[in-house]
Amino acid sequence: MPIVIVSIMVVLLAAMVMRKIRHGGSCCGEHESAAAKIRKVDTDISHYPYRYEVQIEGMVCANCVRNLENVFNSDEDIYACVDLWKKTAALYSKRRLDRQETVALLDGVSYTLTDFKEVKE
Repeated sequence: MPIVIVSIMVVLLAAMVMRKIRHGGSCCGEHESAAAKIRKVDTDISHYPYRYEVQIEGMVCANCVRNLENVFNSDEDIYACVDLWKKTAALYSKRRLDRQETVALLDGVSYTLTDFKEVKE
């Protein structure tokens, strides 16, 4: 009898984990699948002469990271790498960006740009 109960608990736990993997379970919607990742063709940062470090509030999970990377990477001149723990994004750009343009990219998503600086190398 105890082995049956343990087996049922293991199956239920596995089902819960699989559901969270497929549909999230975080701030980005429990019943929504994660957004498809926008993959940049050109990820060679030497092709992007401008680099920016931006601080972003509102990120709390891996889906937030993917959503933000998709927002930035949807612009053909920008390649972005988002760090959840530091709450930052490294933006590599083929053109000069300013704070207002970067804020405009975030229009319609629930994240807030709190700091914007160009990184000189």
